[in-house]
Amino acid sequence: MTEKTMTNNDMFDLSGRVAIVTGGCSGIGTAMAAGLAQYGARVTIAGRTVSKCEEAADELRAGGAEILVVPTDVSQPEEANRMVEQTVERWGRVDILINSAGVSQGVPALEMTVEEWRRVMSIDLDGAFYCCQAAGRVMKEGGRGSIINITSLSGMLGYANQAAYCASKGGLTMLTRALAVEWASYDIRVNAIAPTWFYTPISKNTLDDPTQLAEKLKTIPLGRVGHGDDIAGAAVFLASDASKYVTGHILSVDGGKFGLLGEW
Repeated sequence: MTEKTMTNNDMFDLSGRVAIVTGGCSGIGTAMAAGLAQYGARVTIAGRTVSKCEEAADELRAGGAEILVVPTDVSQPEEANRMVEQTVERWGRVDILINSAGVSQGVPALEMTVEEWRRVMSIDLDGAFYCCQAAGRVMKEGGRGSIINITSLSGMLGYANQAAYCASKGGLTMLTRALAVEWASYDIRVNAIAPTWFYTPISKNTLDDPTQLAEKLKTIPLGRVGHGDDIAGAAVFLASDASKYVTGHILSVDGGKFGLLGEW
């Protein structure tokens, strides 16, 4: 007997599913949370700044989304566990986790302090692992799940003054692949998205500068930076049954940048 073939109308449907988006209070995190909600998911958004989370939640609710806010510092394992526990208490399950919380530190390696190094690693790599572990336990009990880690081209390429960020994202890339293999038997898929420059509140000052923007666009063949819909679509694909045979994959959402850099 062959498995039922899904129609184009339902392969992206997330109705009845529950998602957690860390770093969901701003930027690409909010864009991905909105995308999941648009396709029917109920979404927990987690972040350290309560006011920003509530502001993002109000915006998403205005569009009809069901949103739970859980203030969370992902660098603390007990808070990652609490985030998942509160989501289960509210909605009874966790089907999707997006690890979007992250920081960078533009410091020359010879000048970087131990505290600066540890801050980046504790959020970008350790925090992602704590969230994967906490959500993975629930997903295992539920018999399925999709985890999407937001890594970076910096996890595959080296950049000056970004040693900690490159190391953390490189570690997250390999964590993604390791968990994909380890958790495949539980039907938990683990993938990652590696974006390039996106227009967000954090990048606004850089990208609003015509000179800096022109420099960034030299390495992006599509000739523009990313916007919310660009990454939301990728997240919905990896979260949904449209990608049910995809795991351990690093999806570059970069306008062709990674391919172009091979020519440099």
